[in-house]
Amino acid sequence: MAFKPPCVYILALSVGSLQAMVSGFTVVGRIEDSQASPVAGARVTLFAESLETFQEAWTGDEGNYRIAEMSAGIFRFGVAAPGYDYEEFELSIGPSDAIRDVSLQPESHPGRWAIVGSTLPDFLDATNIALLTPEGKVYYCHSTDDPVVFDPVTGESHFPPGSGTEQGCMNGTLLADGRLIMVGGQSPTNPGSFRNAIRWVKTYSFVDDTWQRLSDLVHPVGRWYPGLARLADGRLLAMGGGTRPNATRTATCELFDPVLQHWRYTGSMVNPCEFPPSALLHTGEVLATWSPPQLFDAVTETWRRTGAFNQPHRGWPDHSDHSLVVLADGRALAIGIRAPSSSGSGRTRGGRAGEAVMGEIYDPNQGTWDLTSNSGLVRLQPEVVQLPDGKILVAAGETQVSIPPVETLLGVVKWCDLYDPVLDAWRRVADMHQYREYHAVTLLVPDGRVLTTGGTRIKFQVGPSSADIEAYEPPYLFRGVRPEIVGISATDLARGDELSLEIFPETRITSIVLIGTPATTHWVDAGIPRRLVLPVTQSGRFVAATLPSDPNVLPLGFYMVFAMVDDIPSVAWIVKIVA
Repeated sequence: MAFKPPCVYILALSVGSLQAMVSGFTVVGRIEDSQASPVAGARVTLFAESLETFQEAWTGDEGNYRIAEMSAGIFRFGVAAPGYDYEEFELSIGPSDAIRDVSLQPESHPGRWAIVGSTLPDFLDATNIALLTPEGKVYYCHSTDDPVVFDPVTGESHFPPGSGTEQGCMNGTLLADGRLIMVGGQSPTNPGSFRNAIRWVKTYSFVDDTWQRLSDLVHPVGRWYPGLARLADGRLLAMGGGTRPNATRTATCELFDPVLQHWRYTGSMVNPCEFPPSALLHTGEVLATWSPPQLFDAVTETWRRTGAFNQPHRGWPDHSDHSLVVLADGRALAIGIRAPSSSGSGRTRGGRAGEAVMGEIYDPNQGTWDLTSNSGLVRLQPEVVQLPDGKILVAAGETQVSIPPVETLLGVVKWCDLYDPVLDAWRRVADMHQYREYHAVTLLVPDGRVLTTGGTRIKFQVGPSSADIEAYEPPYLFRGVRPEIVGISATDLARGDELSLEIFPETRITSIVLIGTPATTHWVDAGIPRRLVLPVTQSGRFVAATLPSDPNVLPLGFYMVFAMVDDIPSVAWIVKIVA
């Protein structure tokens, strides 16, 4: 069931045999920044291209490092430190010890976008869903009738069976047992009117390629564009949506029991809405932000208001302008803003007075929101993906202000940022190849890249112009030797279990990161939109961490497991958290 990346290194060499090969020479030096100040905690590596020889050292407070017992030869020498550009060059060792000082520059690598596949013969121009399967592949569809499964490792696609009856404008996710579930939507009759909402619920098994129709939603007039959030025990919360016969939004909600496989009504939201950005918080409540920000208590099954956005004028009841992710510290981050630069509360951080600000962060302990600093280009409905290193990719979207020389297509841009919530800082990175609006589906895959496709029919006036699948390679993929997980203690794990990994080459792991598998449509993620950072213990090439025992922190379902060396991730394995 778990995604298992291919082993690309020669593992027959034991640590002892490696140490026997290297002896004699020492490499020392100092790592400093562009102001000649020492860089502490920098990772210095000396290695052969094959990694049969690999050594590393870490700088101290004065920026000094020392690597001993190196054999004579020509090696690669790399220096990586968070916040700085990676440096790598060839270094000849012998016939005497070597001294090598390095000056690091502030990080500027933009990453890289590349075309890696296609969804042809289908163009994902509207009502699209993308989700990561338990095998590490990406399931794409614009309905339930013409799916495409793309393998990001091989770049190949295959076309599994459809459900037989088209189901557009739905929401979907993975159940804890690994099946895909599609909830609500509208039938194929006159889909542009949004007046034929349906109650259908279907599941698809990746094991035997079969569809099953489950009990319908209980709301008699259906739900198109319903919200969907996963509770800690694997139940699903369906929220709002449009109804037939006149597309009126509803505030009603339903709970799905995955054991009994049926729905029942639960408490209603504060306001009617569709596709509310939502996520389970570490407190056990579901935060939904459209609109107003409100909390669902899974015990009492009631909704209550929480703190309002600092920028409340976001266009409700129209489409949401933002996406929502849960950060490692339990706060929630909303990114995207509809308001033009002439509006806003004036409480800006990093922007001009009165300027709309791209992000707000919710503190569940206080029930309040705080503005982030600002991107160089404010926009609504961007593609938002949380990365293993904790940064947030904020790609494309629509700007309401013309800022030459930024090129737009009916306001939609290719502009991309990385946002660092720890430093509260934005950095522009490489542009997408295509203009993509909110119907694009964008998600993280186990090798650390971000895949996107669809959204090239711009405001239903231009296109669709492309069926390409683009992959973004974040800057962390250009930072030298990555750790590799070559063994794992188990892929079915319970809360509180110890997770053990075997790492190659033998490198110091700074943390293990779990990221919930995504299920994206429009600006919402009905997967597990959270990132967890686990402290580790290490003995040689074996690393261990204890999984959280709190079910609200670690909901049931599938997660990507990354071994991290500072901001450098391994390729992930996919594990399942079971009851």
